[in-house]
Amino acid sequence: MGKHYRKEGSGGSRVIRLALLLLLIAALIYVVAGRLGAPVAEKSQDSGTVAVSADSSADAKLKDREPSASADVAVVSLDTPKKEKEDSPASKKSPVDEKYGGPVPLLALIVDDGGGQIEYTKRVAALDIPLTWAIMPYLRHSKDTLALAESKGIPCLLHLPMQAEIDKDSSQYIIGKGMGAAEVRQKTAAALDSLPGVVGINNHRGSLATADAKLMEPVMAELKERGLLFVDSRTSGRSVAYQTAVAAGVPSVQNRGFLDNTADKNAIAARFREIVKNAQRRGSLVVICHFRPSTVMFLEELNKNYKELPVKLVTIPEMLKLMKDNSAELEGGI
Repeated sequence: MGKHYRKEGSGGSRVIRLALLLLLIAALIYVVAGRLGAPVAEKSQDSGTVAVSADSSADAKLKDREPSASADVAVVSLDTPKKEKEDSPASKKSPVDEKYGGPVPLLALIVDDGGGQIEYTKRVAALDIPLTWAIMPYLRHSKDTLALAESKGIPCLLHLPMQAEIDKDSSQYIIGKGMGAAEVRQKTAAALDSLPGVVGINNHRGSLATADAKLMEPVMAELKERGLLFVDSRTSGRSVAYQTAVAAGVPSVQNRGFLDNTADKNAIAARFREIVKNAQRRGSLVVICHFRPSTVMFLEELNKNYKELPVKLVTIPEMLKLMKDNSAELEGGI
């Protein structure tokens, strides 16, 4: 009996140990299963993080590319150009920069970057709106654009390329850092000669060049000798081009904003309404737009009712003449 009892006891012990082993194995399986399940959620979270990082990287790359196309434009606001230090020449106003006191506020629109295409230029040429065109030299359609403007009686500016702050190599721009006065004047003269009949110059880009009076002085000397005008595109708040022109006795005005920093025609229309209000406040205003699809469509719509505006649309030469006459009347006590 004793031996039989011991055998049963031994068998029961093995059953207990087996049960414990099975419990241990089950516990291990549970733990391992839990650990294997965790990376699924973490992986999903990581995927989301990677997606966000990829988008951020794409945005960063886009931001890196955008300034090359419009870096100069970005620093100009419509109502308030970039604030200058009080001792900066760019903050000093001349009489030409004072408000126009005539009976109806003046608004001059400059259509920039002419010469690169002709399709949109022909559409703008068909409009009755008083406009001033700015044509870049040495492009495929530069001379065609000038000829078309002359046939329609549209005044044109030489849209003279100048070096911007982000441009490292000045050699690819007509006016750039490191050029001497003689070279600047020679290149300015050559560009003017390439488009005979233009009424003056406005700068294309040029945030670096227009901030340097030594580069601007020979440009104004050439304009003064030819009896031409200058429009400071003000692609930088540090520009001294306008002040240099005034000091040289060159008729000059300043751009106060850009109409078409967007391709959305409705946004351009909203911007124009702001521009009109600003012209009413200031008395006169110069604004730049471009030969772009959405801009041309907007101008075609504006052509239907521009005479009903509370401002008078004029060309740049007309604006300068009206401002000069108004100034003379004020000085004469009329």
